[in-house]
Amino acid sequence: MGVCASTPTCTKSRGGGAPRPDAIGRPTSSIVIDADGRMQELKRPTQSKHITSQNPNHFLCNSETMSIGTCLTHVPDEEELQAGQIYFLLPLRQTQKPLSLPDLCDLAIKASSALARDAREYLQAHNQARAAVGVEPLKWSESLANATSRLVRYQRNNQACNFANLTSGSKYGANQLWASGQSVSPTIVDTWVKEKDFYNHSGNSCVPNHRCGVYTQVVWRKSLELGCAQATCVKEQSSLSICFYNPPGNVVGESPY
Repeated sequence: MGVCASTPTCTKSRGGGAPRPDAIGRPTSSIVIDADGRMQELKRPTQSKHITSQNPNHFLCNSETMSIGTCLTHVPDEEELQAGQIYFLLPLRQTQKPLSLPDLCDLAIKASSALARDAREYLQAHNQARAAVGVEPLKWSESLANATSRLVRYQRNNQACNFANLTSGSKYGANQLWASGQSVSPTIVDTWVKEKDFYNHSGNSCVPNHRCGVYTQVVWRKSLELGCAQATCVKEQSSLSICFYNPPGNVVGESPY
């Protein structure tokens, strides 16, 4: 997800385990949605100018200040985006006329579509890889998506988007990807699927001196459900993406397909 989603210049991935329990209380992030419906979740504190400087001829407005028949109000450059708030990144030309009901409805639809599209892209990319080896498709799980969202938020707020500590012994399988920048869903999954080149199916093993566990989790035949989320650390200019799988894959002694 992101205001300007792009392929990362550097990525690292890990997977095959499950997360430590984490607890998230009050909202700790703000959400920015652009006019095309692309969404970015941001670490607090983040100043408005960090977003607008990357998007010339655009401005930020707080959804709480938007009302029909009034002109949109700019969020000041030095103002920090507030946790729990939704902001829209819009072209400057939209400040020249009062907000109409169709305009407001259009923004709401794009916001909801951004959430749905992200889930669909994660799922599609996984199921394409699974279909290539004759494995049944995964189904999207809101429960798993919420769990990954809590974990990436924790990592963003406390660990600067560094890898989460995925350990064995939990009920979920997991893959994660760190990127120097934002990453779109298909690119994330494609990075994991590239490890297919290092998997020897006949011997059910990885090529010597290579890892292939993130790929085998993607195509694990007994995994039925998928949930994913991404968080962005603006200051560090990085992002962390995590997917959970239920039941978990990479069971010792079993073949993925």
